[in-house]
Amino acid sequence: MSDNRIIALTMPKWGLTMEEGTISSWLMDEGDTIEVGSEILEVETDKIAQPVESAVEGILRRKIGEEDEEYPVKALIGIIAAEDVTEEEIDAFIASYGGEGAEGSDEDEAPAETAAAPEGIYELTMPKWGLTMEEGTISSWLIDEGDEVEVGTEIMEVETDKIAQPVESTVAGVLRRKIGEEDEEYPVKALIGIIADASVSDADIDAYLASRGGEAASGDEEEEAAAPAQPTSKPMSAMRAAISNTVTNSWTIPQFPVTMGIEMGAAKEFRAGLKAAGKAVSMNDMVIRACGKAIEQYPMVNATLGGKEYGLNADVNIAVAVGTDDALMMPVVKGCQALSLEEVASASRAVIDKVKAGTCGPAEMAGGNFAISNLGMLGVDSFGALVPPGMSAILAVGGIKDEVVVKDGEMVPVSTMKVTLVADHRVVDGLYSAQFLVELKRLLENPEEL
Repeated sequence: MSDNRIIALTMPKWGLTMEEGTISSWLMDEGDTIEVGSEILEVETDKIAQPVESAVEGILRRKIGEEDEEYPVKALIGIIAAEDVTEEEIDAFIASYGGEGAEGSDEDEAPAETAAAPEGIYELTMPKWGLTMEEGTISSWLIDEGDEVEVGTEIMEVETDKIAQPVESTVAGVLRRKIGEEDEEYPVKALIGIIADASVSDADIDAYLASRGGEAASGDEEEEAAAPAQPTSKPMSAMRAAISNTVTNSWTIPQFPVTMGIEMGAAKEFRAGLKAAGKAVSMNDMVIRACGKAIEQYPMVNATLGGKEYGLNADVNIAVAVGTDDALMMPVVKGCQALSLEEVASASRAVIDKVKAGTCGPAEMAGGNFAISNLGMLGVDSFGALVPPGMSAILAVGGIKDEVVVKDGEMVPVSTMKVTLVADHRVVDGLYSAQFLVELKRLLENPEEL
């Protein structure tokens, strides 16, 4: 857009497979002042529900997207603008909006062109996906120098500590220079390539690169490389210190993982039917409910070890891992063995909302006998979690991935989710863990039993 006083608020993309999201609730009203990090609205996908934070300051001038409605990734759902922007200017911006991300936003793609670049030369820089991303690694170039580029062409794949996904071009031209190297890490906004019009000569590109300091990051990054800032000490918060003690104690537990794939096609269809009936149930809610039922048959994963004895807990109290800016909290959904799927969803939302609001107290955190950690919404296929002290097992849940498998000699598309049960070997044996996962798999592949 031409006016950086007006910022487009668009449907975010969390992970490679996300194509649309539902606005479950607006957390701010039109006219509210927004700071960087302000939670503006909550978006729900088939994997998670979480707030969308602002990367800019301003005022929420328009709420375009409606609650309980589904929108594709990058769809315009709101407007953030300065106070002096008129309603007519906002109307004109919305009318001319073409579906691209807000100008100046580095949430989705690399900046297409810098103000200093001559006409016909476009900088390809390391994108910034999310507020916490500081650098990324070029895992592979997907096109060669000399290849033509269109808007939307996938140029390379970038990997961070959370996700790997392709970088799409926001301009048309020719990839003239691949400056960044594969398997090398670069800071956000570092220059990693040049796209230029076919009419631009190699000499023009060489002159431009020489004028900005060569085939490297921008001048700011070069200065930082020449004189790197010294690290500063930051004391742990009380919550971070408590987490440090907890995970350290977890290493005293002899734990081992067992992983199994679960076909989630039926679960996705079942959830879609619930949604059509006005029932808000997430995939994680279905996993919680399935664990509650499976534990009834395999109660040892819900046991509590004390010395040379272990207690079989009558209640299935499931702790759910919820990440915050500086902490990992595990509020507890209690009495899952007696809750319906809708009741599990309601109880889960209640405790997670308290974590997000900063009002989660000891009552919500106490009493967990089994734990679930879900990183699927970040594109993680599978992982192993640490068994929390006082529990016998934790289920690590990966994302749902579309793939093709061979069944009865034919290739069949399926949606697969990998889960890993990490158990305390003093209480649970490998065979028992596998049997628990077999029952969990059966329930999720037959969701009408939940």
